[in-house]
Amino acid sequence: MKEAVKTVAHYPVYYYTCYDEMKKRGFNVDGEQWASDVKKVVQRLNLDPTQGLNVMSVGCGSGTVDKPIIDILLTMYSSIRFIAIDPVVEELNKFKQLVKDNKDEWKNVVFDFHTTTIEEYLEVNGTQTFGFIVMSHSAYHFKDVETTVVDLYNRLVKGGMLFTKMIDGGWEKFLLKVGEYFTDPMYNFIGTHFIEDVIKRRIPNARYETKKREYTVDMVDSFDEESQAGAYMIDSTTVIYKFRETCKPEIKKKLLEYLVECCRKEGDKILFSADERDLVIFKD
Repeated sequence: MKEAVKTVAHYPVYYYTCYDEMKKRGFNVDGEQWASDVKKVVQRLNLDPTQGLNVMSVGCGSGTVDKPIIDILLTMYSSIRFIAIDPVVEELNKFKQLVKDNKDEWKNVVFDFHTTTIEEYLEVNGTQTFGFIVMSHSAYHFKDVETTVVDLYNRLVKGGMLFTKMIDGGWEKFLLKVGEYFTDPMYNFIGTHFIEDVIKRRIPNARYETKKREYTVDMVDSFDEESQAGAYMIDSTTVIYKFRETCKPEIKKKLLEYLVECCRKEGDKILFSADERDLVIFKD
């Protein structure tokens, strides 16, 4: 039987602290490669440029992932309404500051911030449609991933896109192993393949494409019991809050051994394949 546990999803500020530590070590989710990939996708959006475009970002965080999306859309559409949804007020405040910093460049964008979950937002805004929806590393937190993904797809206008990205590679493999031991109603131990399976089963006629980005993170500090940075990294990787203190010794040993199996050693480094993969689902 799986053990009930509190994941970092219960502690949003701490979650972003852990997540940022992974980004410092090479998980470059909002870097140049992402900006280049998303630009190529967004340019294929085929909607009337004279009409205002509704965009939604689910679990937008600080807005750094959304910045290249906004920049390229502004070269294509005369006006944009951008719905930014995240339950963490501190992250939305960072996004609001980003908007202020880009007020001249983004003058034709009307931002609408919502400190809430996607399920709560969709329930209140039942008929709203969008030309472009992005969900970057947010489906882990959906109450019902399958239902919510299908709902988001159904809210696309014809010619619109649902752009998702999730973990892949060694991290997805490891997270699935963690999910064999633990359960938390606030977190889904899934990766890109789960979303792809939902599309295949629930929206079988939907056209979609996939793109993988490879990242390597040095996890050596995660095995150092005295390293605070390592504690943040292992909590981010397992998604278990205070993994070192709360995890039973026998499970902790098994998971750390499995983590090593998901890595490769290179000198003093323990390199982890923390890849991510995009799924771009088109509404034809």
